[in-house]
Amino acid sequence: MMCRSVFLLLIYFSTTSLQNDIKGFDDSILFSLNWPGELTEDINLSEESILVTSAHQEKYKCFLPTITEEDTKLQEKYEGPTALELISPLFTETSCSFRLESYWTYEVCHGRYIRQYHEDREGKTIRIQEYILGKWDDHYFENLLLNAKDDIPDKETSTPMKKIDNVNLPYYEIVMGNGTLCELNNNKPRLTKVLYVCYIHGKHEVYSLKETSTCVYEIIILSPLLCTHPSYRPKESGENKINCVPIDGSYKMPYSLAKLAHDSQSLRKKYDSDRFRVELIKLKEDEPISPIERIMPLVDKSPVESFLRGKNCLTGGTGWWKFQFCYGESVEQYHVDKDGKKISINLGVFDRKAHLDWIKQNPHKRPKPISQRKQLSHFYSGGSVCDKTGKARQTEVKLKCLPNPSSPNAVSLYLLEPKYCQYILGVESPLICDILARADEDGLVAVDENEIPNSDSSTTVNIRL
Repeated sequence: MMCRSVFLLLIYFSTTSLQNDIKGFDDSILFSLNWPGELTEDINLSEESILVTSAHQEKYKCFLPTITEEDTKLQEKYEGPTALELISPLFTETSCSFRLESYWTYEVCHGRYIRQYHEDREGKTIRIQEYILGKWDDHYFENLLLNAKDDIPDKETSTPMKKIDNVNLPYYEIVMGNGTLCELNNNKPRLTKVLYVCYIHGKHEVYSLKETSTCVYEIIILSPLLCTHPSYRPKESGENKINCVPIDGSYKMPYSLAKLAHDSQSLRKKYDSDRFRVELIKLKEDEPISPIERIMPLVDKSPVESFLRGKNCLTGGTGWWKFQFCYGESVEQYHVDKDGKKISINLGVFDRKAHLDWIKQNPHKRPKPISQRKQLSHFYSGGSVCDKTGKARQTEVKLKCLPNPSSPNAVSLYLLEPKYCQYILGVESPLICDILARADEDGLVAVDENEIPNSDSSTTVNIRL
């Protein structure tokens, strides 16, 4: 398969001739384009090469690097806990992960069972349709622990890999059988293969769930517990250089690419200069001069304030239904057909009086003292009428501080429906950490109008779950 970098080459060039077939490319391997201007000593002339021509008739000879597999046999011997022992806290703590689809809710209780269910409510009557997709008992876990040493990859065996977002990642598999009998599979019990993948920022959430064959399922769990095991850490993939040298008097780099690099650099310089402001301060005669007092970094609070104004809306969801949250405005569930037609359900709008009434009726939802405060709860009501209950939909939005994120703009969303047409929307982000102390006793946050950018347009931030 051709790598993305080769496709990038084809954007700028039209290929005139190929010296050899392109081999050894995989879209899990990273490449970078290098323009040395001439042949250098570090360019291997025996490597495969292609001749390319740009839109301006500039010609280049590009040398394709030889990709070799890393020799995992050279790794130092690992004598720490096995993969099963590393993830065993999930089983002893009896923790569960949830995934909400358009109709079904999936409950993954690690080391106990996996359940697929849907609740129908008619007045006070609740009907639950459910299937057990797999389960096991303590004896099974004990047997796995006894045989865990046999699961350690050695020189003759390799850790199984799974391609996730075009990247091969190692995983540890646990098979959970003994599920509900399946009529479509000759009354055999349902079975689920649970694949635990190392993800340092994971919270044991369900990354994906699919039915690989009739009543046989596969679930991928993102967990940081495996990351201390060298065999289950993602391999660091360095970039492989594709060296392109000019021929027939062409410039060292294609004109269009050079112009793009120049424009990008100019924008970067402008962005960096815009982040500082100069203040002229009148000093007293006996006050020492300090250049630091004249040039101060401008702290950009606009993302937080725009979020509080409902300008930055967050969207999430991976199933048929997606959902969108605009702070202080509304919570919406929607689906967009291929023809562009949008089906929308309002899960609640924010009304200050309704929120205050809800806080009075639920005093345990009030914010804790600032020193102990980690989250806020807001009430969104008056949504679309539910055909099952005859009442308007409502949502409790839980805003939780996410400290020490991988990115200052990281956002995590989840949507649950614990009761029919009554939802819980979880929003976890560093943005929340900045507003916790500003909330009053009812959890309401005042907006600093002076920090809002002059823009009337709202922005939607897409969050992948």
